[in-house]
Amino acid sequence: VLMIARDICSTCTQCIAVCPRQALSWQGTAPAVYEPARLPRPEQLDELVKERRTVREFKDKKIERAVIEEIIGYAAYAPTHNFQLRTVAVDDDETLQLADAVIFRFIVRMHRLFFKPRIAAALMKRMPAPIAAEYVKAGPKLESSLDSNHALSSLPAALVFLVGDRRIPLSEASAQYGLYNITLYAQAKGIGARNLVGNQMILNRSREIRRRLGLAKHERIFGTVGLGYPSVRFSNKVNGRKLNLIWNPGQAARGSAAG
Repeated sequence: VLMIARDICSTCTQCIAVCPRQALSWQGTAPAVYEPARLPRPEQLDELVKERRTVREFKDKKIERAVIEEIIGYAAYAPTHNFQLRTVAVDDDETLQLADAVIFRFIVRMHRLFFKPRIAAALMKRMPAPIAAEYVKAGPKLESSLDSNHALSSLPAALVFLVGDRRIPLSEASAQYGLYNITLYAQAKGIGARNLVGNQMILNRSREIRRRLGLAKHERIFGTVGLGYPSVRFSNKVNGRKLNLIWNPGQAARGSAAG
């Protein structure tokens, strides 16, 4: 008889997945046999992945909480190194507006500190070229927010936070895996998503946000995504995007040394 050592179990559920008799279950929920016929074809995944865009303009329409809970549930099926992440969802207008205001105040400070003409020129001289290029791109984005008096061009219907213990290694990486599952499943449900990766640091520092989300002192927000119905229709898939790829660089180096 095989027994699960629960005190050292990492909850990876590999044992449930391989058990030929379906004798193991997760929290009393019986497993189901894989159905290969239901798997998406490569061309279907191509459509889903390339159709996915960051949604910045949302309709003023709420999402049913049951739908949000269904979408969030798929974060639990992502690869993870932190098995204790939890999710916090907010869909009340007051908290959504507070999050926007907290981020906006940070944008105002950043623009005043780093984007005055003389300061910008001095910084550009000292920055490596790749960093300088990103700095240049940031300017118009900040100015657009200043013109609208908002950090977000439109508020999502809900914000979802992946929260965990800051002392557990690789928590942020784990949260990003979970966010991608949320994003893709939302896409399949016709709901747009906007990952607020750069804004987590700002929200983590806000006492009021932390209080609203019920965060303990040792907890941090490791992932944030806004969900809502898109007000913009994307008609075209973007083809041709590639990351730089190098095959076996170590092998080439060894060959050159041998020669």
